[in-house]
Amino acid sequence: MEKEIGRGAEAVIVLKEGPERVLKDRIVKKYRHPKIDKTLRKTRTRKEAKILEKLSFAPNVLKTDGISRIEMEYIKGNTLKEILDENPELAVEIGRLTGLMHDKNIIHGDLTTSNMILTLEGKIKFIDFGLATVTHKVEDKAVDLHLFMEAVESKHFRKMEEIWKNFQKGYNPKNKKEVFARLEKVEKRGRNKEKY
Repeated sequence: MEKEIGRGAEAVIVLKEGPERVLKDRIVKKYRHPKIDKTLRKTRTRKEAKILEKLSFAPNVLKTDGISRIEMEYIKGNTLKEILDENPELAVEIGRLTGLMHDKNIIHGDLTTSNMILTLEGKIKFIDFGLATVTHKVEDKAVDLHLFMEAVESKHFRKMEEIWKNFQKGYNPKNKKEVFARLEKVEKRGRNKEKY
């Protein structure tokens, strides 16, 4: 039996039973030329599968067709969006995992608490790597952190300061100083845009 559990701009997420697993299927975009659409779906699917395989705190890839589908483990638990306000200390672990990811030069691209799950075993897993990229650029790592800050400010504003302090305690990639220095510049650009 299959049950749709999510739908985004790029893909449909289906829960399959016996045993439980998730199928992410990048859907055909009819407004694109068919060859371009197929190439984009294929490239994005392969890239996402490779990134997932590099991270122990992401869903395990069970199989992929290399064209548009990735079958992966189903992670049971609560999204951090639901529970972080009551458990702001979890942000230390979010920071630690983000630092590990950045040390592998992986940028999540959508680093929000909706894309993090506290498993039934008490571990944090990151999900939805559809926008992820691999890059050495400090700028991209700083933008990843800026996005996380904005998501926390939006969804967890009452605990924003505590969550951000905890995140910083845990975030320890090799180039932490460079990333935080660049983050200050990214934030200034954002503030300057708000003036107009």
